[in-house]
Amino acid sequence: MPFGFLAIIVTLGFLFACQKDEGVESTDNFVDNSVEEIQSRSGAGVFGCYELVFPVTLQFADSTTATVNSYEELRQAIRTWFETNGNQHHHKNRPTLVYPYQVTNNAGEIITVENDAQLKDLLAACRPGPGGPGGPGHGGHGHHGGGDACYTLVFPITIQFADSTQVTVASQEEFRQAVHDWKQNNPNTHGRPEIVFPITVTLKDGTQVVVNSKAELQAIKEACRG
Repeated sequence: MPFGFLAIIVTLGFLFACQKDEGVESTDNFVDNSVEEIQSRSGAGVFGCYELVFPVTLQFADSTTATVNSYEELRQAIRTWFETNGNQHHHKNRPTLVYPYQVTNNAGEIITVENDAQLKDLLAACRPGPGGPGGPGHGGHGHHGGGDACYTLVFPITIQFADSTQVTVASQEEFRQAVHDWKQNNPNTHGRPEIVFPITVTLKDGTQVVVNSKAELQAIKEACRG
């Protein structure tokens, strides 16, 4: 085989290998980018206006699902899926949240997101201005450490519904179920349920604080963003 032709083959092989490597994403990057994308899409986390209410269910690129109870479990579920299936699916097909899911806002309101239209409205309300929460770059893009919540609720928590009835829940699952059941039983009653203050929350550094009002909860969120 002529040397020149062999050199061309070697060069083409090298270029093909480089292009292939460019499409490879490490496990850590896939996990970080997936969590940041989930937060960005839902307006949640440190740079968003809301906090996710766990448990939430993820759907992966192969249509399998996983239900998780915390950001730690969310990261682990994404890592496990990618290590098992990452080479079989394009790495940009990241997991998404399955409807319905819930978030809380800075006023302590509990918002159920049931479809794309509701999510669009939710994100539209989370745009106070360029660079603000929900504005360009929110959701952790350009920031490492995505997946952090400014705070997590410490149970038990009391919820007040739009008809002024109240219920105390002892876990995340009871929290979600209580809101779901009330909506099912009161389809014609409008208004968001709210968390009854005072509440206790766990901050990013692991400390617990008592929050006595909506204003104090808002202050925690603002301090969390730095």
